[in-house]
Formats: sequence, C-alpha cells, structure tokens
Amino acid sequence: MLKEMRQELICNELSKSGVVTIDKLTRQLNASRSTIRRDIYELGESNLLKPIRGGAVSLNDKSDRPVSQEPSFVERSNTYRDEKTRIAMAARNLISPNETLILAGGTTVNEFSKTLSDCNPLYVVATDLMTAMEIAAFPNIDLIVLGGSVRKKHYNMIGYFAESTISQIHADKAFIGVDAVDFKLGFMNFSSEEIAVNKLIIKASTQTIVLCDHAKFNSIALANICSFSDVDIVITGTETAPEHVAFLEEKGIKVILA
Repeated sequence: MLKEMRQELICNELSKSGVVTIDKLTRQLNASRSTIRRDIYELGESNLLKPIRGGAVSLNDKSDRPVSQEPSFVERSNTYRDEKTRIAMAARNLISPNETLILAGGTTVNEFSKTLSDCNPLYVVATDLMTAMEIAAFPNIDLIVLGGSVRKKHYNMIGYFAESTISQIHADKAFIGVDAVDFKLGFMNFSSEEIAVNKLIIKASTQTIVLCDHAKFNSIALANICSFSDVDIVITGTETAPEHVAFLEEKGIKVILA
C-alpha cells in the first residue's frame, strides 16, 4: 500500500475514534510497526495528529485524557511483560560481584532488579520505591535509596535531595529505562522532573546501559534524557526492527537482543 493511502486511512480512523494504536493499525493496514510509526511521525510533523506513546490522538480530541499523558507504573508494567523479562535476564548477565549499580526508574529496570538475588555481593542505589522494595530483602545487596520527592503513580524520587545524593555517588554501571527513542533527539522521557536525576545518574556512572522494549523506538516523548553518545549499551527485545538496531550500532552503541 502506498504511503499516501496509509496516511489517509490513519487520518480516517482518527476522525472516527479520536485515537489509534500502532498495534491496531499494523493489523488493519498489514504494515510493520516501524512503517506505521514513520507515518504517524510525518502526520504529526504536518500537524494532522498528535503522536503519543503507542499510537496517536486527534488534534480535535475532546476527551478528558491529555494527549501527552504518561501511563502509570502499573499500566506500563502490564505491557510487553515477556519481552521485559528477557531484557532483564540479559542485563543480569552483565553484572559481576562487588559492583556498584544505580537503578533508575522504569518497569523494565524494576523487572531487572528481581534477578539480582544471587549475585554476591552488590552495592545498589535505587532511585524509585518499587525497585527498592523488590531488593530490600535480598541479603546479598547493600542498598541505598534516594531521598527526595516521590512522583505520584510512578514512585521514583526527584528533586533537590535526590539530585544531591546522586551527585555524591560513583557507580560501575547505571541501568536506565526510557519512554521513547527518537532518532534525531536521542533517548527521551515523559517527565521533565526526572531529567535532572537521569543526567546525574549518567554522569556518576562508568557505563550507562539502557533497558528498552521495542515499542519505544521511533517514538517521541516530552524531554531529552541524553544523546546517543552518552549510552554504552542498549538491551532490547528481538522484536526490535533491524534498521533500529543498525542505527544504534552506527552510533557506536552495543546492542544486545534478548
């Protein structure tokens, strides 16, 4: 199907329901996820719709849901669970005893934290309460939990006290989750409040590892976390399009497919 026809059908679907998802469009149009994402991005550039995580909404949408709304921790934890588990196990293979780790917020990083019970010993800085609760009972882990303000429905720590703690820490590895990967802007996040903490995490760590499911690629969020040059490794699912993997590798990033 020609691009113009696909994009017209996307706009028609939006006019009916006000919102479309990439999953639904791939089935309706018999196209790949990467193709649909490009179509949505181009239509967004032309101000014909508003791209959001996993799809798009009409600019004329009158619903109560903000077009830039960030899904809650619980909502995100129930998406792509199998892929996130595979990513978590692949990340576990990168850990050695006696390392110091910083675990940033995000459901995939939270899934990774569950795999750390058998690595002796580890020193872990957790930046969100859900991850801290997962590993607090692990006898092999010395745990530091950031102070600061808690983001409602997301449980990660932000603000002056969180930033002050991170600025005094050095870690061997940082594991970071992202909300989007835009091939022009880099790794992105819905929350501008998290950006300062994430930037300090990257600065405090010898190696930065992004845990990222396939749906995050070729999408856009509110704010930039870092550029491609700031990241050493990306671990993602085998569902990720080959062209996305190739792009990251061209940027000098090691890609691990799980």
